[in-house]
Amino acid sequence: MRDLRRWICVFCLALPIGATAQTDEALVGCGQTELLHSNTSIRFVGANPAKADVGDRRILHWYLEDLSGLYVGAFDVVTTVLGGSEDMGHYVRVDGSFTFLNGDIFVATTTSLANAAYTHSSGDAQQVIDWAVTGGTGDFANAGGIVSISVPEEHEPHLDNRPLSLDIRC
Repeated sequence: MRDLRRWICVFCLALPIGATAQTDEALVGCGQTELLHSNTSIRFVGANPAKADVGDRRILHWYLEDLSGLYVGAFDVVTTVLGGSEDMGHYVRVDGSFTFLNGDIFVATTTSLANAAYTHSSGDAQQVIDWAVTGGTGDFANAGGIVSISVPEEHEPHLDNRPLSLDIRC
């Protein structure tokens, strides 16, 4: 009976160690990192769903993976229309939050959209949109830097497995 208890005790102690050794998630750190993002949802929120006006928003949620395909976190974005029109394009503020296992990173930028209500485009094809890192939590508490993304060509699937470059100073 004593040997059985000893075996159970050793097994129970080893279980959490083995369970944490195998994971499908990776950590993101400070420095330069390349990630892939997949758009899981995008929604336009406004009084008129077909026409963007000042104060209307586009809300996006992306899953993030490293280049080997391991999940690293999520990226949530809110784009707020500051001005413009459907005919001339919209000027927007873009605020985002990266959620990683070891902390969060907050980013912001302004850019233009041909039509903020049209959720199948996020800018001019091949345009590079840079976000300024405005702060963070956890490992990124003193973060600064830039996050960059290239807008796909119009015939490409919208923001599906697109590269995202992080240059984070901590």
